[in-house]
Amino acid sequence: MRPRFSLAKRKAEELLRAANIDSAPVPVEQLAQIAGASVQYEPFNGPVSGLMHRNADGSVVIGVNSSHPETRQRFTIAHELGHVVLHRDEQFHIDETASIRFRDEESSRATSSDEIEANQFAAELLMPAHFVSEEIEKLPGGTAPEDAIPVLAERFQVSEQALTLRLNRLHLLL
Repeated sequence: MRPRFSLAKRKAEELLRAANIDSAPVPVEQLAQIAGASVQYEPFNGPVSGLMHRNADGSVVIGVNSSHPETRQRFTIAHELGHVVLHRDEQFHIDETASIRFRDEESSRATSSDEIEANQFAAELLMPAHFVSEEIEKLPGGTAPEDAIPVLAERFQVSEQALTLRLNRLHLLL
């Protein structure tokens, strides 16, 4: 199945509207709570950034690797939240009672439609296009891209890499 980019964007916009979020940085934990998910931080071994566990009662726990940088933790929460709202029926099973979804090196490579959609949702949620445009307008005239990226990344509380990918996708600051 092809990634549903427009659905990821629409769901991110709906969540931002439901929470009346109109500027950066986006309070991703608050949005998780609005979507019915609680966020828990634990140091994980290995490359796992996060996981999503959907309980039988419909409640959701997003686990985040507390040993990762804060910007990665925020993206992980947003990515897992993408799975919560976009992939309600798709789950990995560890045993008969636990359904779990991991965010790891495979998800960062975005080789499956679900992972691409979750990454797109995270980018749309943390760096909505109109927020990015507004923040670019606030930069002093003539600011070079290499000078703007660290400033904008700090404003959105995302990594410079995530911001650069988002700017490229939006065809801004090229």
